[in-house]
Amino acid sequence: MIGTAFRLTFSSGRVLQGKELIGATLSLLLPGETTAHRVRFDDILIDSRDPDNEILLHKVTVVDGGSSKELCDPDPDGNRWMFPLKGQWDPEGRMISQSGFTLTCSAGAQGKCVRFGYKPWKTRPDGRDLAEYHRACVKMVRADYCGDKATTRTGMKIDLYDDLGIEREAESAGTDDLSFEAAWSADGAVCVAHTRVPENMTVEGLRNTCPRLNERLGPASCNAANAKAGHFGKALIFNRSR
Repeated sequence: MIGTAFRLTFSSGRVLQGKELIGATLSLLLPGETTAHRVRFDDILIDSRDPDNEILLHKVTVVDGGSSKELCDPDPDGNRWMFPLKGQWDPEGRMISQSGFTLTCSAGAQGKCVRFGYKPWKTRPDGRDLAEYHRACVKMVRADYCGDKATTRTGMKIDLYDDLGIEREAESAGTDDLSFEAAWSADGAVCVAHTRVPENMTVEGLRNTCPRLNERLGPASCNAANAKAGHFGKALIFNRSR
């Protein structure tokens, strides 16, 4: 595997990689399964959102036992893309092993964050590891403030940005209906101005369940200026929400 591209080497020495796998059927172990399934690669294309043309998106159908179904749920654009990520990842978005690979859907937090530009296999020229930014992004997408559970809801409007310029704050900031929500590290929120879905988690709930955030809650303490200045430690990702 190279980046998000499969690379197959046969005993004959023949190699198939990337788009050469269109139409191929392979036996793969799917997430959450203990036995392999036959999957067909119906289409493979370069992600149009990726300025480096490194991310390959795969449309895959499971073709076991005479029936067929697409592998992934629809993403916000209604597409069902999949790609592999190096290593073993748990449902919380944490890498638990460097071995093998995990099939990742574009509808999930891991897949979304890769497509945002936080490619966990890359290191910036200045030495900064994008794997850290990817983990922070996964926490942000899931509204996983304390690093132990998701509290978001599907369809929430979010504006995210970072200190690298990979994602930039929307030009509408200050005139739209979004306000600063939180700053994020690979372990979860660095500080929280307001929670994204109060029905799932409130600021007071965080005060009771996540002691490390106690002095970092509410807009008076947690605002964009303080977070960017590093008042609460190094933040990698920032976001705004309703």
